[in-house]
Amino acid sequence: MAEYKTTVALEIGAQSVTMAVFTPASKGFILSRYARKDILLDPVEEGMRIDYVSHAVGELVKQLKVRGKDVRDVVSGQKVFMRFIKLPALDTVDDVAEQVGYEAQQHIPFPLEDIVFDYQLLGNAEDGEQEVLLVAIKKDELDDLNGQVEANTLRTRSVDCSITSLYNAFKAAYPEEAETVMLLDIGAKTTDILFIEQGRFFTRSVTAAGSFVTNSIARELNLSFREAEQLKIEQGIVSLGNGHTDTLPEEQANLATIIRSAMTRLSSEVQRTINHYRAQYKGSAPTKVYVCGGGARLAYTTDFLQSALDLPVEVFNPLQSMKVGAKVNSEMLQADSLCLGPVVGAAITGAKAGAFQIDLVPTSVGKERAEKKLIPKVLAAGGVALAGAVFCAYAVNKKANQAEQQFRHAIAPIEQVDSLHAVMERNRAKYERSLKEIKQYSALFTARNAYPDLLIQLAQKTSSPMFWITDLDPLVDYDVVNTGLTVGPDGTDRHLLLDTRETRAGTMVRSFEMVERNKAPQVTALLVSGYFYKKSKDDQGKQLQRLNELVTSKFAERSEDSLFQFDSKNVRANGGHYFVVQDAEKSKGHNLIPEYADKFYMVMPLKKPLPLPGSEPSKK
Repeated sequence: MAEYKTTVALEIGAQSVTMAVFTPASKGFILSRYARKDILLDPVEEGMRIDYVSHAVGELVKQLKVRGKDVRDVVSGQKVFMRFIKLPALDTVDDVAEQVGYEAQQHIPFPLEDIVFDYQLLGNAEDGEQEVLLVAIKKDELDDLNGQVEANTLRTRSVDCSITSLYNAFKAAYPEEAETVMLLDIGAKTTDILFIEQGRFFTRSVTAAGSFVTNSIARELNLSFREAEQLKIEQGIVSLGNGHTDTLPEEQANLATIIRSAMTRLSSEVQRTINHYRAQYKGSAPTKVYVCGGGARLAYTTDFLQSALDLPVEVFNPLQSMKVGAKVNSEMLQADSLCLGPVVGAAITGAKAGAFQIDLVPTSVGKERAEKKLIPKVLAAGGVALAGAVFCAYAVNKKANQAEQQFRHAIAPIEQVDSLHAVMERNRAKYERSLKEIKQYSALFTARNAYPDLLIQLAQKTSSPMFWITDLDPLVDYDVVNTGLTVGPDGTDRHLLLDTRETRAGTMVRSFEMVERNKAPQVTALLVSGYFYKKSKDDQGKQLQRLNELVTSKFAERSEDSLFQFDSKNVRANGGHYFVVQDAEKSKGHNLIPEYADKFYMVMPLKKPLPLPGSEPSKK
């Protein structure tokens, strides 16, 4: 039996939040007041959705003056998983519930403990099996949305999904519609396609929707998502072809053509869904199409779909059979009625007047319901004790009342703690995501400034007219001690950086062998090369020694300001791993090195390794 009571309904869509207040009338409702807030998010801002939703809900609570009220929520069809399943004929409701739980494990791509689900019996199939509509949502997403509702002083009474809510709204608005019809809810992220036929129900969601049109505009006109959305709202129409836009300015005509191309994708998906419904579910072809949703507000949408689908198309008015309060702005309502179906359906569902009774229960609401069920049992136990102690009835009754009050007082802080815990968990997740981003930005900043600092210090500390630096190369994960700078005399060293055996016209050839890593690669050293001046052959060794002493003294580990580090013991023991000279005499005839100089190569280990932005550990 229907229970028409004052109802606050809230729909949280992909790009809007809508709230409405319905008051009871004779066998129905009156739309007393409503308000909508758009949430225009660029796809890159999706992580901020919860904050935007919370702000919008808070503004609607103030505007409609519903602080502290119970509310019936509606979540976007994009958020839920809907599956049509068949069950064998079962005897009891408990048997059905148990079997649906098992089917949910098979059909929903998440563990059962991570989802919240409800179901609706659709009737018996031709083969005698029971047809069931399964509706599920991820528990954390549902709790996040409910957290924003409760954070704005509202109390969640029930949670429906927009698809079943729309169905209830349609059946209430068009009770005499007996033919098979199709309802298109063109939302921001998805278009929900509902088939409404006597004794049947089928739905499918496609991604050709409002954002698809916006992205097409942004791509074709090289605009940002926000710019494209604003242009669509202010100037967008659907071109009907055959010279329909000839009288428009060129820019608007081009925009209309782009929108038409995107809407053609939608009409194709709708036609494909009609064919699927008829072939796979033995459904009847729709005789009429109703459209609703924010995406249907584009001018000429109904005309375009009527031509593309070859079916009569009308705008769905969820208030067809409902009165409207005197305080509702009629002009705004005319523009917004396309988007009010889900909240109208939520009111009907709450009154138990709709065919579908889906209720997705958030964690905190489930706890509250369980506690309310527990109270009668506690009181019943107290009643049994009271019956056995008639002589002290007054005292026991007083104690029972006190116990109930204490119980209620005890529950309140628990509920507050649970709510705070949920908020803390969400904030902790946001903090960890922010911390990860900060680390990434910090690594980029470090890499951005590191090399100029290294070059400046290298120039300052090696300033000498006797030698000069010409090249600098980063070395990744380079081990100075265990990697030869050049091939050894016996030619057996596999790990080497410069192979003089492979020279071509006196040019050193790189052959450093990179090894498998289980951590992100880092720049651990620099390969510095250049020339030093020599007066004679004997001068070569002296200049190399001077270079060795200069570098090891000014860049030693004990030098606090040094960005490099040289362990003097390692340098003495493994000099050939740090310094190597290419003699000008050996390159004569190749015009690579002048006779008055020799080329040197020098490995300079870094005191602090530098990250490689965007690099990750190797995966075996």
